[in-house]
This record gives sequence, C-alpha cells and structure tokens, in this order.
Amino acid sequence: MTSGSTVTCPHCMNSVPWGASVCRGCHAEISYGTPQGVVVFFIFACVIAGWWAAKGVHTLITTNSTVLWIVFGAAFLASGYVAQKVCTRFYRGKTRFHRIYKT
Repeated sequence: MTSGSTVTCPHCMNSVPWGASVCRGCHAEISYGTPQGVVVFFIFACVIAGWWAAKGVHTLITTNSTVLWIVFGAAFLASGYVAQKVCTRFYRGKTRFHRIYKT
C-alpha cells in the first residue's frame, strides 16, 4: 500500500489513512502485516525442521555434535527464510481491526 491510500474500518465504515494505529471513528486498534500467532507458528515450525534435519543426519551420517548443530542451524535458517518470504507475500497490505466492545 502507498502512504496516501486509505482502508475502511469494518466496525464503523470510517475511512482510515494507511499507517494509522487507531480508527478515528470507533477507536479500533489497527495492526498491519503478519499476525503474531502466525510468526510464533513459523518459529516453532523452523525449530522442528532444524531438529528433523539434524536427527536425519545423526541417523544416517554422523554423531558429531558440531556437525549436527551446523545442520540444525542451516535447516532452521533455510526454513525461516522460506517462511519469511511466504508471510511477506501472503500478508502484504493486510490490515486487522480489533475493537473491544464494552457492555
């Protein structure tokens, strides 16, 4: 999104400038990009990918712990890079409005 564009609040249908942190109409909090839950999921998935790669090398090739840590790190970084690219592509330009209704 460009700096001059606007988004529409789904709660009050007010036009909000891109980059604002709060809706001017209903005071809903606005967040942009990848949600924190998705980030935590991908960090966990990267750790699992690194562990799985190191376990495979341990089973098939060597038991040297230095090699296993290098394999873990390489798999962790590679899967993290792929996850970052996927999240950037999928969540580019996404906005989320969060409003707490008080009754």
